[in-house]
Amino acid sequence: MRTSGYISLYATGEGQTAPAGVDGKLGSTPARPVLPVSVTVDGMPATVLYAGGTPGQVAGLMQLNVQIPNGVQSGGYVPVVLQVGDASTTPGAVWVSVSGK
Repeated sequence: MRTSGYISLYATGEGQTAPAGVDGKLGSTPARPVLPVSVTVDGMPATVLYAGGTPGQVAGLMQLNVQIPNGVQSGGYVPVVLQVGDASTTPGAVWVSVSGK
């Protein structure tokens, strides 16, 4: 078992944002997804501290700052699932390595 830590994830395809992004334009105001965002790590709900645009990056790139839940097994890779609205990453397609330190 491990104590909670933090990871940053990057994704595309978050759907409509507020304010709306402009395709191909660098983001200046962090746009947030309109639909709810959730993340599980090793099958456990994680706290999403931030989900939104990344200033200076192309509109449509979403940054997520996520707190790894207590109880996630350390010492290897664990699955991560991102869900925005009803759409989610394919279970088992995204993994992160978790240290016990």
